[in-house]
Amino acid sequence: MRRISVPAALLGLTLAAGPAAAEPFTLDQCADYAEAHSPEVREVALGADGYRANAAEARAARDPKFSLLTYVAPAYKVTGSENDYSNDYSVWGPYYHAKLEAQLPLWTWGKIDSYISAAEHGEKVAVSETAQKRDEVLYDVKKYYNGLLLARRLKRTVEDAMSVLSGAIEKADKLYQEGTGEVKKSDLEMLKVYMAEAEKNLHLADKSITMARLALMQKMGMAEDPAFDIADRFLRPDPVELGPVEDYVRLAFENRPEWKMVHDGIKARDLLVKAEEADRYPVFFAAGMVEYNESSIRKDQKNPWLYDPYNNITGGLAVGAKFDFAPRTLSAKAAALKAEADKLREKEKFARDGIELQVKNSWQNAAEAKANIDSAKRGLDAAERWVMAAGLVYGIGTGEAKDALEGLAARAKGEKDYYQAIYDYNMALADLAKSCGLKKLGAAR
Repeated sequence: MRRISVPAALLGLTLAAGPAAAEPFTLDQCADYAEAHSPEVREVALGADGYRANAAEARAARDPKFSLLTYVAPAYKVTGSENDYSNDYSVWGPYYHAKLEAQLPLWTWGKIDSYISAAEHGEKVAVSETAQKRDEVLYDVKKYYNGLLLARRLKRTVEDAMSVLSGAIEKADKLYQEGTGEVKKSDLEMLKVYMAEAEKNLHLADKSITMARLALMQKMGMAEDPAFDIADRFLRPDPVELGPVEDYVRLAFENRPEWKMVHDGIKARDLLVKAEEADRYPVFFAAGMVEYNESSIRKDQKNPWLYDPYNNITGGLAVGAKFDFAPRTLSAKAAALKAEADKLREKEKFARDGIELQVKNSWQNAAEAKANIDSAKRGLDAAERWVMAAGLVYGIGTGEAKDALEGLAARAKGEKDYYQAIYDYNMALADLAKSCGLKKLGAAR
Protein backbone atom coordinates (compact mmCIF):
# COMPACT_ATOMS: atom_id res chain seq x y z
CA MET A 1 0.00 0.00 0.00
CA ARG A 2 1.41 3.39 -0.91
CA ARG A 3 2.19 5.96 1.74
CA ILE A 4 -0.51 8.57 2.24
CA SER A 5 0.47 12.19 2.48
CA VAL A 6 -0.91 13.95 5.57
CA PRO A 7 -2.65 17.31 5.10
CA ALA A 8 -1.77 19.92 7.68
CA ALA A 9 -5.21 19.65 9.20
CA LEU A 10 -6.22 16.13 10.05
CA LEU A 11 -4.53 13.56 7.66
CA GLY A 12 -5.28 11.94 4.35
CA LEU A 13 -6.50 8.35 4.55
CA THR A 14 -6.85 5.38 2.26
CA LEU A 15 -9.21 2.76 3.59
CA ALA A 16 -12.07 2.40 6.03
CA ALA A 17 -13.83 -0.35 7.88
CA GLY A 18 -16.20 -2.68 6.05
CA PRO A 19 -19.12 -4.77 7.20
CA ALA A 20 -18.38 -7.52 9.68
CA ALA A 21 -18.54 -11.11 8.54
CA ALA A 22 -19.79 -14.09 10.51
CA GLU A 23 -16.48 -15.88 10.02
CA PRO A 24 -13.75 -13.30 9.42
CA PHE A 25 -10.42 -14.34 7.95
CA THR A 26 -7.15 -14.16 9.84
CA LEU A 27 -4.01 -13.24 7.94
CA ASP A 28 -2.92 -16.88 7.84
CA GLN A 29 -6.33 -17.93 6.53
CA CYS A 30 -6.15 -15.26 3.83
CA ALA A 31 -2.72 -16.55 2.85
CA ASP A 32 -3.87 -20.19 2.77
CA TYR A 33 -6.90 -19.27 0.70
CA ALA A 34 -4.74 -17.36 -1.76
CA GLU A 35 -2.37 -20.31 -2.13
CA ALA A 36 -5.25 -22.59 -3.04
CA HIS A 37 -7.38 -20.24 -5.15
CA SER A 38 -5.29 -17.42 -6.57
CA PRO A 39 -5.58 -17.54 -10.39
CA GLU A 40 -2.09 -16.07 -10.65
CA VAL A 41 -0.59 -18.99 -8.74
CA ARG A 42 -2.72 -21.62 -10.45
CA GLU A 43 -1.83 -20.32 -13.90
CA VAL A 44 1.91 -20.60 -13.24
CA ALA A 45 1.45 -24.00 -11.56
CA LEU A 46 0.08 -25.42 -14.80
CA GLY A 47 3.54 -25.03 -16.34
CA ALA A 48 4.73 -28.11 -14.43
CA ASP A 49 2.19 -30.28 -16.28
CA GLY A 50 4.06 -29.86 -19.54
CA TYR A 51 7.31 -31.07 -18.02
CA ARG A 52 5.55 -34.02 -16.41
CA ALA A 53 4.20 -34.93 -19.83
CA ASN A 54 7.70 -34.65 -21.31
CA ALA A 55 9.07 -36.96 -18.62
CA ALA A 56 6.27 -39.47 -19.24
CA GLU A 57 7.00 -39.35 -22.97
CA ALA A 58 10.70 -39.98 -22.35
CA ARG A 59 9.94 -42.93 -20.05
CA ALA A 60 7.65 -44.35 -22.72
CA ALA A 61 10.64 -44.54 -25.07
CA ARG A 62 11.82 -47.54 -23.05
CA ASP A 63 8.63 -49.45 -23.84
CA PRO A 64 8.28 -51.64 -26.92
CA LYS A 65 6.63 -49.99 -29.89
CA PHE A 66 4.07 -51.93 -31.89
CA SER A 67 2.88 -51.42 -35.43
CA LEU A 68 -0.07 -53.32 -36.90
CA LEU A 69 -1.11 -53.22 -40.54
CA THR A 70 -4.19 -55.14 -41.67
CA TYR A 71 -6.47 -55.02 -44.67
CA VAL A 72 -8.86 -57.03 -46.89
CA ALA A 73 -8.54 -56.84 -50.67
CA PRO A 74 -10.25 -58.54 -53.63
CA ALA A 75 -8.30 -61.22 -55.53
CA TYR A 76 -9.10 -63.32 -58.59
CA LYS A 77 -8.82 -67.12 -58.56
CA VAL A 78 -5.48 -68.74 -59.35
CA THR A 79 -4.99 -72.53 -59.51
CA GLY A 80 -2.04 -74.73 -60.38
CA SER A 81 1.41 -75.54 -59.12
CA GLU A 82 5.01 -74.54 -59.66
CA ASN A 83 4.96 -76.03 -63.17
CA ASP A 84 1.49 -75.06 -64.36
CA TYR A 85 -1.10 -72.49 -63.33
CA SER A 86 -4.20 -70.73 -64.64
CA ASN A 87 -5.93 -67.40 -63.83
CA ASP A 88 -9.71 -67.31 -63.61
CA TYR A 89 -10.83 -63.68 -63.71
CA SER A 90 -14.47 -64.71 -63.46
CA VAL A 91 -14.06 -65.80 -59.86
CA TRP A 92 -13.11 -63.30 -57.15
CA GLY A 93 -12.72 -63.64 -53.42
CA PRO A 94 -11.24 -61.95 -50.36
CA TYR A 95 -7.57 -61.72 -49.49
CA TYR A 96 -6.76 -61.12 -45.78
CA HIS A 97 -3.48 -59.60 -44.64
CA ALA A 98 -2.17 -58.70 -41.16
CA LYS A 99 1.35 -57.74 -40.11
CA LEU A 100 2.49 -56.97 -36.56
CA GLU A 101 5.92 -55.43 -35.89
CA ALA A 102 7.55 -54.65 -32.56
CA GLN A 103 10.70 -52.74 -31.56
CA LEU A 104 12.38 -52.46 -28.17
CA PRO A 105 15.40 -50.21 -27.50
CA LEU A 106 18.23 -52.09 -25.80
CA TRP A 107 20.96 -49.47 -25.47
CA THR A 108 20.74 -45.72 -26.22
CA TRP A 109 23.97 -44.50 -24.56
CA GLY A 110 21.99 -42.82 -21.78
CA LYS A 111 19.87 -40.73 -24.13
CA ILE A 112 16.53 -41.79 -22.67
CA ASP A 113 17.75 -41.33 -19.09
CA SER A 114 19.06 -37.87 -19.98
CA TYR A 115 15.72 -36.81 -21.44
CA ILE A 116 13.86 -38.13 -18.40
CA SER A 117 16.14 -36.34 -15.95
CA ALA A 118 16.05 -33.13 -18.01
CA ALA A 119 12.25 -33.15 -17.92
CA GLU A 120 12.27 -33.80 -14.15
CA HIS A 121 14.58 -30.85 -13.57
CA GLY A 122 12.39 -28.78 -15.86
CA GLU A 123 9.45 -29.71 -13.65
CA LYS A 124 11.43 -28.52 -10.62
CA VAL A 125 12.01 -25.21 -12.39
CA ALA A 126 8.26 -24.90 -12.97
CA VAL A 127 7.57 -25.74 -9.32
CA SER A 128 10.03 -23.03 -8.26
CA GLU A 129 8.33 -20.57 -10.60
CA THR A 130 5.05 -21.39 -8.87
CA ALA A 131 6.67 -20.82 -5.47
CA GLN A 132 8.02 -17.49 -6.67
CA LYS A 133 4.60 -16.35 -7.83
CA ARG A 134 3.06 -17.64 -4.58
CA ASP A 135 5.53 -15.55 -2.57
CA GLU A 136 4.57 -12.46 -4.58
CA VAL A 137 0.87 -13.08 -4.04
CA LEU A 138 1.31 -13.72 -0.31
CA TYR A 139 3.27 -10.49 0.03
CA ASP A 140 0.42 -8.58 -1.61
CA VAL A 141 -2.10 -10.31 0.66
CA LYS A 142 -0.10 -9.18 3.70
CA LYS A 143 0.10 -5.67 2.23
CA TYR A 144 -3.65 -5.35 1.75
CA TYR A 145 -4.45 -7.01 5.07
CA ASN A 146 -2.15 -4.74 7.08
CA GLY A 147 -3.20 -1.77 4.97
CA LEU A 148 -6.81 -2.37 5.87
CA LEU A 149 -5.94 -2.48 9.56
CA LEU A 150 -3.92 0.73 9.23
CA ALA A 151 -6.73 2.53 7.42
CA ARG A 152 -9.35 1.49 9.93
CA ARG A 153 -7.21 2.79 12.75
CA LEU A 154 -6.59 6.07 10.98
CA LYS A 155 -10.27 6.42 10.22
CA ARG A 156 -10.95 6.25 13.93
CA THR A 157 -8.45 9.06 14.33
CA VAL A 158 -10.46 11.23 11.93
CA GLU A 159 -13.73 10.28 13.59
CA ASP A 160 -12.33 11.19 17.01
CA ALA A 161 -11.15 14.54 15.67
CA MET A 162 -14.53 15.16 14.07
CA SER A 163 -16.25 14.42 17.35
CA VAL A 164 -14.06 16.98 19.13
CA LEU A 165 -14.57 19.53 16.35
CA SER A 166 -18.32 18.99 16.33
CA GLY A 167 -18.55 19.71 20.04
CA ALA A 168 -16.27 22.69 19.73
CA ILE A 169 -18.28 24.16 16.82
CA GLU A 170 -21.53 23.73 18.72
CA LYS A 171 -20.14 25.40 21.83
CA ALA A 172 -18.40 28.18 19.91
CA ASP A 173 -21.51 28.96 17.87
CA LYS A 174 -23.56 29.24 21.03
CA LEU A 175 -21.06 31.59 22.65
CA TYR A 176 -20.80 33.67 19.48
CA GLN A 177 -24.56 34.00 19.25
CA GLU A 178 -24.65 35.16 22.89
CA GLY A 179 -22.28 37.95 21.95
CA THR A 180 -20.12 37.59 25.06
CA GLY A 181 -16.96 38.20 23.07
CA GLU A 182 -15.39 34.97 24.25
CA VAL A 183 -15.46 33.56 20.70
CA LYS A 184 -14.58 35.55 17.62
CA LYS A 185 -16.12 35.02 14.20
CA SER A 186 -12.70 33.96 12.86
CA ASP A 187 -12.44 31.24 15.53
CA LEU A 188 -15.80 29.80 14.56
CA GLU A 189 -14.98 29.81 10.84
CA MET A 190 -11.59 28.22 11.48
CA LEU A 191 -13.29 25.35 13.28
CA LYS A 192 -15.62 24.88 10.32
CA VAL A 193 -12.68 24.83 7.89
CA TYR A 194 -11.05 22.04 9.88
CA MET A 195 -14.33 20.14 10.01
CA ALA A 196 -14.74 20.42 6.23
CA GLU A 197 -11.24 18.98 5.75
CA ALA A 198 -12.06 16.12 8.10
CA GLU A 199 -15.31 15.37 6.25
CA LYS A 200 -13.44 15.24 2.95
CA ASN A 201 -10.96 12.75 4.37
CA LEU A 202 -13.80 10.65 5.75
CA HIS A 203 -15.46 10.55 2.32
CA LEU A 204 -12.17 9.43 0.80
CA ALA A 205 -11.89 6.71 3.42
CA ASP A 206 -15.39 5.41 2.73
CA LYS A 207 -14.63 5.15 -0.97
CA SER A 208 -11.25 3.55 -0.48
CA ILE A 209 -12.41 0.82 1.88
CA THR A 210 -14.57 -0.72 -0.84
CA MET A 211 -11.70 -0.87 -3.29
CA ALA A 212 -9.30 -2.18 -0.65
CA ARG A 213 -11.55 -5.08 0.29
CA LEU A 214 -12.10 -5.91 -3.35
CA ALA A 215 -8.34 -5.83 -3.97
CA LEU A 216 -7.72 -8.22 -1.08
CA MET A 217 -10.42 -10.64 -2.25
CA GLN A 218 -9.17 -10.46 -5.84
CA LYS A 219 -5.61 -11.20 -4.76
CA MET A 220 -6.89 -14.16 -2.75
CA GLY A 221 -8.85 -15.47 -5.74
CA MET A 222 -12.14 -14.98 -3.91
CA ALA A 223 -15.34 -13.88 -5.60
CA GLU A 224 -16.78 -10.59 -4.39
CA ASP A 225 -18.54 -11.17 -1.07
CA PRO A 226 -20.21 -8.30 0.83
CA ALA A 227 -19.85 -10.28 4.08
CA PHE A 228 -16.07 -10.72 3.76
CA ASP A 229 -14.02 -9.22 6.58
CA ILE A 230 -10.70 -9.71 8.34
CA ALA A 231 -10.42 -11.04 11.86
CA ASP A 232 -7.94 -8.62 13.41
CA ARG A 233 -9.18 -5.34 14.77
CA PHE A 234 -5.92 -3.74 15.84
CA LEU A 235 -2.69 -3.14 13.97
CA ARG A 236 0.15 -4.50 16.07
CA PRO A 237 3.83 -5.09 15.33
CA ASP A 238 4.66 -8.61 14.19
CA PRO A 239 6.04 -10.37 17.30
CA VAL A 240 8.95 -11.89 15.32
CA GLU A 241 12.30 -10.68 16.59
CA LEU A 242 15.02 -10.01 14.04
CA GLY A 243 18.00 -12.34 14.16
CA PRO A 244 21.49 -11.83 12.71
CA VAL A 245 21.48 -10.90 9.04
CA GLU A 246 23.76 -13.85 8.23
CA ASP A 247 20.99 -16.26 9.26
CA TYR A 248 18.64 -14.79 6.70
CA VAL A 249 21.24 -14.91 3.95
CA ARG A 250 21.69 -18.62 4.66
CA LEU A 251 17.93 -19.18 4.61
CA ALA A 252 17.67 -17.41 1.26
CA PHE A 253 20.13 -19.77 -0.42
CA GLU A 254 18.34 -22.74 1.12
CA ASN A 255 14.79 -21.71 0.18
CA ARG A 256 14.77 -18.98 -2.46
CA PRO A 257 12.87 -20.33 -5.50
CA GLU A 258 14.89 -18.20 -7.94
CA TRP A 259 18.11 -19.81 -6.70
CA LYS A 260 16.65 -23.28 -7.15
CA MET A 261 15.39 -22.35 -10.62
CA VAL A 262 18.89 -21.43 -11.78
CA HIS A 263 20.43 -24.67 -10.48
CA ASP A 264 17.72 -26.92 -11.90
CA GLY A 265 17.79 -25.01 -15.17
CA ILE A 266 21.53 -25.61 -15.51
CA LYS A 267 21.12 -29.31 -14.80
CA ALA A 268 18.30 -29.60 -17.34
CA ARG A 269 20.40 -27.93 -20.07
CA ASP A 270 23.44 -30.09 -19.30
CA LEU A 271 21.32 -33.23 -19.56
CA LEU A 272 19.87 -32.11 -22.88
CA VAL A 273 23.41 -31.55 -24.17
CA LYS A 274 24.27 -35.08 -23.07
CA ALA A 275 21.20 -36.45 -24.85
CA GLU A 276 22.11 -34.67 -28.09
CA GLU A 277 25.67 -35.99 -27.91
CA ALA A 278 24.31 -39.53 -27.53
CA ASP A 279 22.77 -39.20 -31.01
CA ARG A 280 26.27 -39.60 -32.44
CA TYR A 281 26.22 -43.28 -31.49
CA PRO A 282 24.03 -46.09 -32.84
CA VAL A 283 20.89 -47.17 -31.04
CA PHE A 284 20.75 -50.92 -30.44
CA PHE A 285 17.33 -52.54 -30.47
CA ALA A 286 15.45 -55.85 -30.57
CA ALA A 287 12.70 -56.34 -33.13
CA GLY A 288 10.04 -58.89 -33.90
CA MET A 289 7.53 -59.50 -36.70
CA VAL A 290 4.50 -61.70 -37.29
CA GLU A 291 2.69 -61.76 -40.65
CA TYR A 292 -0.53 -63.57 -41.54
CA ASN A 293 -2.00 -63.97 -45.07
CA GLU A 294 -5.04 -65.95 -46.21
CA SER A 295 -7.05 -66.22 -49.42
CA SER A 296 -9.53 -69.02 -50.14
CA ILE A 297 -9.23 -68.61 -53.90
CA ARG A 298 -5.46 -68.96 -54.06
CA LYS A 299 -3.99 -72.42 -53.72
CA ASP A 300 -1.68 -72.78 -50.78
CA GLN A 301 1.81 -73.66 -52.02
CA LYS A 302 3.46 -75.99 -49.52
CA ASN A 303 6.89 -75.82 -51.15
CA PRO A 304 8.99 -73.42 -49.06
CA TRP A 305 11.02 -72.43 -52.13
CA LEU A 306 7.96 -70.98 -53.82
CA TYR A 307 6.87 -67.42 -53.17
CA ASP A 308 3.30 -67.48 -51.84
CA PRO A 309 2.17 -64.25 -50.15
CA TYR A 310 -1.47 -65.34 -49.96
CA ASN A 311 -1.50 -68.26 -47.56
CA ASN A 312 1.11 -68.21 -44.83
CA ILE A 313 2.06 -67.27 -41.30
CA THR A 314 5.61 -66.03 -40.86
CA GLY A 315 7.55 -64.29 -38.12
CA GLY A 316 10.85 -63.88 -36.42
CA LEU A 317 13.09 -61.99 -33.96
CA ALA A 318 16.18 -59.88 -34.60
CA VAL A 319 18.71 -57.63 -32.93
CA GLY A 320 19.88 -54.55 -34.82
CA ALA A 321 21.45 -51.11 -34.71
CA LYS A 322 20.26 -47.81 -36.13
CA PHE A 323 22.68 -45.07 -37.21
CA ASP A 324 21.71 -41.44 -37.86
CA PHE A 325 24.47 -39.55 -39.62
CA ALA A 326 24.04 -35.77 -39.23
CA PRO A 327 27.19 -34.66 -37.36
CA ARG A 328 26.95 -30.97 -38.18
CA THR A 329 23.30 -30.78 -37.16
CA LEU A 330 23.97 -32.66 -33.92
CA SER A 331 26.95 -30.45 -33.10
CA ALA A 332 24.89 -27.31 -33.72
CA LYS A 333 22.07 -28.48 -31.44
CA ALA A 334 24.48 -29.46 -28.68
CA ALA A 335 26.33 -26.13 -28.99
CA ALA A 336 23.07 -24.17 -28.70
CA LEU A 337 22.05 -26.06 -25.55
CA LYS A 338 25.52 -25.66 -24.07
CA ALA A 339 25.34 -21.91 -24.68
CA GLU A 340 22.06 -21.78 -22.75
CA ALA A 341 23.64 -23.70 -19.87
CA ASP A 342 26.66 -21.34 -19.84
CA LYS A 343 24.31 -18.37 -19.85
CA LEU A 344 22.55 -19.76 -16.77
CA ARG A 345 25.91 -20.29 -15.05
CA GLU A 346 26.71 -16.62 -15.51
CA LYS A 347 23.24 -15.79 -14.21
CA GLU A 348 24.00 -17.94 -11.18
CA LYS A 349 27.03 -15.79 -10.35
CA PHE A 350 24.96 -12.64 -10.69
CA ALA A 351 22.09 -14.12 -8.67
CA ARG A 352 24.37 -15.08 -5.78
CA ASP A 353 25.45 -11.50 -5.19
CA GLY A 354 22.01 -10.11 -5.97
CA ILE A 355 20.17 -12.35 -3.53
CA GLU A 356 22.62 -11.63 -0.73
CA LEU A 357 22.33 -7.88 -1.33
CA GLN A 358 18.55 -8.03 -1.44
CA VAL A 359 18.36 -9.95 1.84
CA LYS A 360 20.71 -7.53 3.57
CA ASN A 361 18.73 -4.56 2.26
CA SER A 362 15.45 -6.10 3.47
CA TRP A 363 17.03 -6.78 6.86
CA GLN A 364 18.24 -3.19 7.15
CA ASN A 365 14.78 -1.90 6.21
CA ALA A 366 13.21 -4.07 8.91
CA ALA A 367 15.71 -2.89 11.53
CA GLU A 368 15.09 0.74 10.55
CA ALA A 369 11.32 0.26 10.64
CA LYS A 370 11.59 -1.27 14.11
CA ALA A 371 13.48 1.76 15.37
CA ASN A 372 10.97 4.09 13.72
CA ILE A 373 8.17 2.61 15.84
CA ASP A 374 9.89 3.80 19.00
CA SER A 375 10.50 7.24 17.49
CA ALA A 376 6.91 7.55 16.34
CA LYS A 377 5.66 6.52 19.78
CA ARG A 378 7.64 9.30 21.39
CA GLY A 379 6.19 11.74 18.87
CA LEU A 380 2.66 10.55 19.61
CA ASP A 381 3.19 10.94 23.35
CA ALA A 382 4.44 14.48 22.79
CA ALA A 383 1.42 15.28 20.63
CA GLU A 384 -0.89 14.00 23.37
CA ARG A 385 0.75 16.37 25.85
CA TRP A 386 0.45 19.21 23.32
CA VAL A 387 -3.27 18.60 22.91
CA MET A 388 -3.81 18.55 26.67
CA ALA A 389 -1.81 21.72 27.22
CA ALA A 390 -3.35 23.66 24.32
CA GLY A 391 -6.87 22.55 25.25
CA LEU A 392 -6.35 23.55 28.86
CA VAL A 393 -5.03 27.00 27.95
CA TYR A 394 -7.82 27.59 25.44
CA GLY A 395 -10.40 26.38 27.91
CA ILE A 396 -9.44 28.93 30.52
CA GLY A 397 -9.50 31.69 27.92
CA THR A 398 -5.79 32.52 27.77
CA GLY A 399 -5.03 30.78 24.45
CA GLU A 400 -6.01 30.95 20.81
CA ALA A 401 -8.30 28.50 19.02
CA LYS A 402 -5.60 28.07 16.41
CA ASP A 403 -3.22 26.65 19.03
CA ALA A 404 -5.80 24.10 20.15
CA LEU A 405 -6.54 23.08 16.57
CA GLU A 406 -2.86 22.71 15.74
CA GLY A 407 -2.47 20.49 18.78
CA LEU A 408 -5.39 18.37 17.59
CA ALA A 409 -3.83 18.08 14.12
CA ALA A 410 -0.47 17.19 15.69
CA ARG A 411 -2.05 14.35 17.64
CA ALA A 412 -3.75 13.06 14.49
CA LYS A 413 -0.43 13.21 12.64
CA GLY A 414 1.30 11.50 15.57
CA GLU A 415 -1.21 8.64 15.47
CA LYS A 416 -0.84 8.38 11.72
CA ASP A 417 2.97 8.26 11.95
CA TYR A 418 2.92 5.72 14.77
CA TYR A 419 0.60 3.26 13.06
CA GLN A 420 2.26 3.86 9.72
CA ALA A 421 5.53 2.86 11.38
CA ILE A 422 3.94 -0.37 12.61
CA TYR A 423 2.61 -1.05 9.11
CA ASP A 424 6.03 -0.35 7.60
CA TYR A 425 7.67 -2.73 10.06
CA ASN A 426 5.22 -5.54 9.34
CA MET A 427 5.70 -5.08 5.60
CA ALA A 428 9.47 -4.95 6.01
CA LEU A 429 9.30 -8.33 7.76
CA ALA A 430 7.07 -9.62 4.96
CA ASP A 431 9.60 -8.42 2.39
CA LEU A 432 12.41 -10.08 4.34
CA ALA A 433 10.46 -13.34 4.41
CA LYS A 434 9.92 -13.12 0.64
CA SER A 435 13.63 -12.41 0.15
CA CYS A 436 14.40 -15.59 2.09
CA GLY A 437 11.90 -17.69 0.15
CA LEU A 438 9.65 -18.19 3.19
CA LYS A 439 5.92 -17.76 3.64
CA LYS A 440 6.68 -15.90 6.85
CA LEU A 441 9.63 -15.54 9.13
CA GLY A 442 10.03 -18.42 11.55
CA ALA A 443 8.18 -20.86 9.26
CA ALA A 444 9.43 -23.29 6.64
CA ARG A 445 8.31 -23.06 3.04
